[in-house]
Amino acid sequence: MTKPNEVAEALRLAELYQLAILDTQPEEGFEAVVDLGVSAFNCSSCIVSFVDSDRQWFKARRGFNSLHADETPRDISICTHTIKKDEPMVIPDCTQDERVKDSPLVTGSPWIRAYLGVPIKTPTGARVGSFCLIDTSPRTWSSAEIKMAKSMAALVEVSLANRQQQAQGAYSREPIFQNGHRSDFAGHEQSYASWRRHGDESFIALSPNLEDWLCLSHSPRVSWAWFNGLIVREHRHDVELARELGNGQVFQYQIQLPNGRLLTLKERTYKTPEEEGEALTVGLLQNIAVAAQLPRTAVQGRPNPLDALKTNTLSFLAESTRGKLVLDLNFKLVQLGQVDDSELHRVKDNPSVLDFIYEEDRENLVREMETVLGTRLKKKAFARIRLPDSKPVWARFVIDRPAPGIETSRKALVLQYTKMVNESTMVDRNLFDQTLLGMTEKLGGLGTWFYHVDSGLLKVSDQFKAICKATELPLGSIFELTELLTRLTGKNMASTLIECINNRQAAHIECEVNFERLTGQRWFRFSFQPISNGLGSSSGLYGSVEDITHTKHLAQELSRKSTALNQVLNTLTDGTLELDEALQVEAMDAKARPLILGKETFIYQAAIADVLPGLDLLEFRKRQSELRRQGTTGDFEFFNTRTNRWLRLKFLPREDGLTILLRDITQRKAMYRDLFMVGSAIEQINEVIMVTNDLGSNATSFQCIYLNSAFENVTGQAVAKWLGRNPYPLIADRLPLRDFRKLLVSLLKREKLTIKTRYETDNGAHVPCEILVSPFVDKETGTPWSLIVFRPSST
Repeated sequence: MTKPNEVAEALRLAELYQLAILDTQPEEGFEAVVDLGVSAFNCSSCIVSFVDSDRQWFKARRGFNSLHADETPRDISICTHTIKKDEPMVIPDCTQDERVKDSPLVTGSPWIRAYLGVPIKTPTGARVGSFCLIDTSPRTWSSAEIKMAKSMAALVEVSLANRQQQAQGAYSREPIFQNGHRSDFAGHEQSYASWRRHGDESFIALSPNLEDWLCLSHSPRVSWAWFNGLIVREHRHDVELARELGNGQVFQYQIQLPNGRLLTLKERTYKTPEEEGEALTVGLLQNIAVAAQLPRTAVQGRPNPLDALKTNTLSFLAESTRGKLVLDLNFKLVQLGQVDDSELHRVKDNPSVLDFIYEEDRENLVREMETVLGTRLKKKAFARIRLPDSKPVWARFVIDRPAPGIETSRKALVLQYTKMVNESTMVDRNLFDQTLLGMTEKLGGLGTWFYHVDSGLLKVSDQFKAICKATELPLGSIFELTELLTRLTGKNMASTLIECINNRQAAHIECEVNFERLTGQRWFRFSFQPISNGLGSSSGLYGSVEDITHTKHLAQELSRKSTALNQVLNTLTDGTLELDEALQVEAMDAKARPLILGKETFIYQAAIADVLPGLDLLEFRKRQSELRRQGTTGDFEFFNTRTNRWLRLKFLPREDGLTILLRDITQRKAMYRDLFMVGSAIEQINEVIMVTNDLGSNATSFQCIYLNSAFENVTGQAVAKWLGRNPYPLIADRLPLRDFRKLLVSLLKREKLTIKTRYETDNGAHVPCEILVSPFVDKETGTPWSLIVFRPSST
């Protein structure tokens, strides 16, 4: 059994290999971070590195030029100490630090003296690398610099997460099983991978590199039995023993992929101690040799078993993962074989290909084949292969015509099929049963539909079509369903469905729909619920529609009647007045008297026009009429000349009159007046004035808070377009690089700056200008802001 620290290191390496970042090409996001690090910290080197099992590899670096390689041995690197803890590693003088003083990087070139490193972590918390700053002279790192370094390490982690999401998105657009590798495995590239198995589960999780080696895509988990079946027969027993021991010893073996390619792998297997709970087995693999595509006669002692099965159609379909079928005009099977076979095997009994397809899937397959016959356009279809005594297996069929010169009535169509090898596509048949949708809608009174992601199959219930008035519409694909939902809701439903599937989060939409055939409008509630496959992704999407017109009308009526009560509960008042139907004052509380009467005496049953001199009585009666008719009316603002106070009046109904809630808004009115005067003055200035939040403490949410109108004259951009948005694109490519870095450093360090430069407008003109940056703090809230002024100059 392996030691706990060895298991922890194996898990960390598995997380690193999951990122698939080692030995990749330079990327703009990481290069920008190290550029900014060197400028902001005024240090000799800035590096983003990842710590492998025996090396430290540099993803991006500035400085450190004395090392001409992209990596260093792990045993001499300083970053190997950084990843041991979550906190930054701060070393003012490396020659005095017991951990690193004997490293050749300290005692010799590049003569590291000061070091500041922050561990880079994955979303699961694994420390896979570091963001580090290096200087050739001893220096004391301030708390502000440490905080800034942590923020920049967080930016690297965000870039890693975005990179992984983009890679997953690219995988989802690729075929499930590929014809060849996505990489050449040249040198070090893509040469490390990993797999995991929890307890005795029948499936294992693969790292992206291992998916690549096995020619899989979008298949993060595969069958354990299928994975072991790839090992060549003569190595299989030894590999099983080594994996059972799980002691971290290195063993070497070969696997053969279904396309005949041989891979030679080295593996170390680790097992967690049983006392720590559920057993976890981790395999770390290194791809040390890749053979080219070998002719089957070159694989000695291992003839391809599919060759012997071609004489039996059922056996070939059952055992093959990918294959090619040639059909005649009646869809009868004429020839079959593997995709890369130069000559296909002739089938004697000529069975119909539909005999091997489930009845529910035949109609869609036949429709696509007839389309290819009529248009000569290549088509794709998904269907389940039906074999005796076997579980149904989904397959993707690519339908095409034979090559010119080969096509005859006996050879009219070519079907290439690929079985789904990942668990998410092996969906139980009853998920698509119409009876399941029927039971759901009877229990809930809903119209329902179900969409399976990998196969593209869509099932829509009759009640859904009836509710949506779509009984005459073809709803055979998710695209047709999306078009219907978009038309009914008035929203972009394609993006809504994609977000539900990708984020695995339910969504609900309530909207009013106007059908031409109906006299009135209807209210619908649309619900969308992703179905998880247990592998961390969605295998399908369940949707429903409910007619909530009656419920909505009741809710609107209740809302209208409770408006007055909600206003009372949600409004803080500065006093109340009670008036009768004749608008005579019946009561006035103690808080209201100084606002209305000042030092004068209250008179019972006095007319409101006498109590509030100068009141627009006509407008007042209009509000009273609206209150009777609708139950609510708008607020009314009034300047009381008796007390020199601005008052806001809110009207509430009662059986024999009305209640008025008072609010003293004198101070707010004065503030608005002052702000209006200041705003008017600012709008007269020809300089561009911009206010942003603090970049140093908001690394991922840099926003433009204010812009004056001169901004439009200088940049040609609308003010409304940029308010609340990240102003980074406004300056990133429009200033010379040297001045752009100075500006970013000033914003990060919250230092004042004045530079003379030139600004590039949208039409390509360069405007000479002077830029002033001044940080400030809102005294009332303590919020840090930055003031940026662009002052166009004549020279």
